[in-house]
Amino acid sequence: MNDDARPGADFVAALTLGIRQHLGDDLVGLYVYGSWVTGGFDPGVSDVDIVAVTSTEARSLDIASLERMHDALVGRFPGWVDRLEIVYVGRAMLRSFRTSHGSLAVVSPGEPLHIRDERPADWLQNWYLVRETGVCLFGADASATIPAISWDEFAAATVRYADELGDRSRLGADKALLAYTILTMCRALRVARAQTLGSKQEAASWARERMPEWAWLIDAALECRLSRGTTGLGDETSRVASETFIALLADEIRR
Repeated sequence: MNDDARPGADFVAALTLGIRQHLGDDLVGLYVYGSWVTGGFDPGVSDVDIVAVTSTEARSLDIASLERMHDALVGRFPGWVDRLEIVYVGRAMLRSFRTSHGSLAVVSPGEPLHIRDERPADWLQNWYLVRETGVCLFGADASATIPAISWDEFAAATVRYADELGDRSRLGADKALLAYTILTMCRALRVARAQTLGSKQEAASWARERMPEWAWLIDAALECRLSRGTTGLGDETSRVASETFIALLADEIRR
C-alpha cells in the first residue's frame, strides 16, 4: 500500500506541512513509524507516531506555536483527537543518545505538547523503530540522524520497558490502560522469544496460540482497545485475571 492509500494519509500530509512551516530551517528530518507504516493500523483507534529531528534542542523551539498548530490540525481532523504521538528531539542529542541528557518536546494521547528532561537512551526502542522501519516524510534519511542500533540493544530495551510496565501500580486503572499493558507485554514476550517485530494484533495472535487458556482475556484486551476503552475488561473477574496474566507475562519475559 502506498502512503496515499493508507488510512489518515491526508492527516499525515497536513501534519507534515504544518511541522515544516512552523520549524522551517530548524527541521532536519521528519519520520513516521509504527503501525501506520508497518501494519496493524486500526482506523479510528491507532495513533500516528512521529519523530521530528531539529537543529536545536527541543527547549529552544517555540512550543506554544507548535501546540497551536497541533490543536488547529486536530480541529480540522477531529477523528485524530488524542491519537498523536510526536517527539521533537535535537540532532546533537540524538547523535549521542546513549550518553547525552537534555530536553525532548513530547505530545501523546491525554497530554499536551510539553518539555521533558530525559535521557534519550530511554527512548532507544523508538529510535530503533524509526531507523529500521520508519518512513522519511522530510529531510535527511533516518540513518543519517540516528546512530546504528543493534537488535540485541532493542530487545534488551523492550524487556526493560516490559519489566517496568509490569511493576507499575494499576490500582484504579481504567480498562484502556489494562488492555494496553496486556497487549504491550504480549508484544515484548514475542520480541524476546521469537526475536521478531510485529503489531499488537500479531503479538496477541502469537500469545493466544501459545497460551490458549488465556485466549479469552487476550481477546477481551483486543476488544477493549478497538472500542477505545468502552467495552471489554469491564468486570471484576477480568480485572483480577488481567493482573495475574500481566504478572505471568512479566515472569516469562524476565526468563
